[in-house]
Amino acid sequence: MDERWLARYLLDALHLVMRHVWAEVRGKTGEAFPIQSYRLLGMLAHRPYTLTELARAQAVRPSTVSRAVRLLAARGWVAVERDPQDRRRVWIRLTPQGRRALNRLRARAAARLGRRLAALSPEERALLAQAARLLRRTLGGGLPAAEERTTIHPGGGGR
Repeated sequence: MDERWLARYLLDALHLVMRHVWAEVRGKTGEAFPIQSYRLLGMLAHRPYTLTELARAQAVRPSTVSRAVRLLAARGWVAVERDPQDRRRVWIRLTPQGRRALNRLRARAAARLGRRLAALSPEERALLAQAARLLRRTLGGGLPAAEERTTIHPGGGGR
C-alpha cells in the first residue's frame, strides 16, 4: 500500500470525524465557539505557551492566535501573563475554569462520537482502538498515563 495514498485517506477520515463531531458539539452548546479555540485549550492543558509558540503550533499568524486568546480570556478560560524576565514575552496558561470547560467539551465530543461508534461491532471497535494507538505512537503523541494502563477489549470495556 502506498504511504501517500494512506496518508491522504487517513487525513480525509480524520477531517470527516472532526467535522461531524465538532458540528454536533457546537450545535448542542448553542455557542459560536471556534475549533481553533478548542485546540488552543487542549494545548494549554499540558503547559503554558507563549503567543509565538501557539501561533507556530497552529500554523497561523500571531495576530490570529491573539484574537482567539482574547476570546478565551474574556470567558475566564485562560490567563495572560507577562514574563517577569522579558516583558515583551506573554505567557498564556489555562485557568481552572478553562480546564473545566475543556473537560466538558471533550466529554460532549466523546459522547457524540461514542454514539456513532456504538454501531460498530466489538471487533471493529477494537480494530479502531489499535489503529488509534498506532497513530499516536507514529506521531509521537503517546497515551495519557491512565490510558496506557487500560487494555481495550473487543467488548469495548477497559480492564
